[in-house]
Amino acid sequence: MKKAAKFLAVLTIGAIGLSVADAAQAFPFSGFRGLTIRGDRGGQVIQYALQMKRLERSGSKVRFAGRCDSACTLYLALPRSQTCVMSGATFGFHLPYGVSREGNRIAANYMMRNYPGWVKSWIRANGGLNGRIKTMSYSYARQYLPTCAGTPDRSFGV
Repeated sequence: MKKAAKFLAVLTIGAIGLSVADAAQAFPFSGFRGLTIRGDRGGQVIQYALQMKRLERSGSKVRFAGRCDSACTLYLALPRSQTCVMSGATFGFHLPYGVSREGNRIAANYMMRNYPGWVKSWIRANGGLNGRIKTMSYSYARQYLPTCAGTPDRSFGV
């Protein structure tokens, strides 16, 4: 439990240290006042966790229009009202790696706690997380996420 609390403390400190300019560069937004994801290979769980919380608080939309792998999949933890999925979107899952054994375990636990139930069920049904990427298709995700109206360059439909 102490390690999980330490990870959350690092998340909080990171929230203060990441500037708006850094976030804008790392997570570019399109003109529709939201984030369109195409070809996001992921990165550090902490950065994506912070960005996901910012998006959740602001009410900004996330449109999945292409590949979303690794830490990018944390955006699936956003409320359904803030997300939509387009044909061609895919989601790649694997165990976090790169920090330390304990850091990777904490990051994996954080991700699994934050995923919605349908994502956790899909991961379990596909053998759980391991070092190999497992890809969730658009056809599966659209059963749980609203589909986006219009083209990739247009806003969410009502």
